[in-house]
Amino acid sequence: MSWKTYTVKEPTELTVSKYVKERFSLSSRDIQMVFRKKRVKVNSRVAHSQRALKKGDVLTLELPQDKDYGIDVEKGPITVLYEDAHTLVVNKDPFMLVHPAGQTKSCTLSNYVAGYYAKKNVVHKVRPVHRLDRDTSGCILFGKTKEAQQYYTDELQAGRIDRIYTGLVEGHIDADGMVDAPIGVDPVFDNRRVIDELGQPAQTEYTVLGYEGDNTLLRFKLLTGRTHQIRVHMKHIGHPIIGDAMYGMRNKPYTRQCLHASELTFVPYGKDEAITITCELGDNFGRE
Repeated sequence: MSWKTYTVKEPTELTVSKYVKERFSLSSRDIQMVFRKKRVKVNSRVAHSQRALKKGDVLTLELPQDKDYGIDVEKGPITVLYEDAHTLVVNKDPFMLVHPAGQTKSCTLSNYVAGYYAKKNVVHKVRPVHRLDRDTSGCILFGKTKEAQQYYTDELQAGRIDRIYTGLVEGHIDADGMVDAPIGVDPVFDNRRVIDELGQPAQTEYTVLGYEGDNTLLRFKLLTGRTHQIRVHMKHIGHPIIGDAMYGMRNKPYTRQCLHASELTFVPYGKDEAITITCELGDNFGRE
């Protein structure tokens, strides 16, 4: 079991259950479990979930530890960009799934993360906070603990995790801009996305970094997190991502989709200040 102790340092009118849920970023299911099993104490006494808290109270919370990885363990190459007790950020290579899906059951980034944990003789369920497309490379954030995963999920939904991408697009773009166009599921191919007036709101900012021949190198900032967002938005304005076979075409001399998750900025779980994790583009988008 894992114990956490925390002294309430600020005036509050919250109940114990609401305070614990917010402070430790727990799911409703976990909150129900810890109170049912009497794993929450206030001032050394088992606490009722609706007990009112006040400044100076000492909370003691007992959480179950992970017993398995939740996925097959495999040895594989892992490039760690950042790690602490609750958080792991790694670089995903292109042509790799983040997590098993469909016919791909092994050799995913999550399988290799499980292998990385196992090599260190620690057990954490593999919890990717977000995804990247198979052909996109770059930063992926994992929560090592339930509370960290819940915290990062909430941060992502609230727009407090900044995700920056680097991409090469077809054609010449003269100025920075933003695409603001809702995205929905393609009515014919459910694995594709389209611009749809009835879809979910989606905004992508882009900044011109330079040019490679007739193509433009852009920096993208996601203001929302829709599936295939950058790819769909760039096709929409007539500048598809180079090498994007789904929304554009394969382009020699590039051997892959030219999109890379180059930065993540976030406040790590349990800490107060934001950090920026960068991931260099190592293969120049597979240019031959």
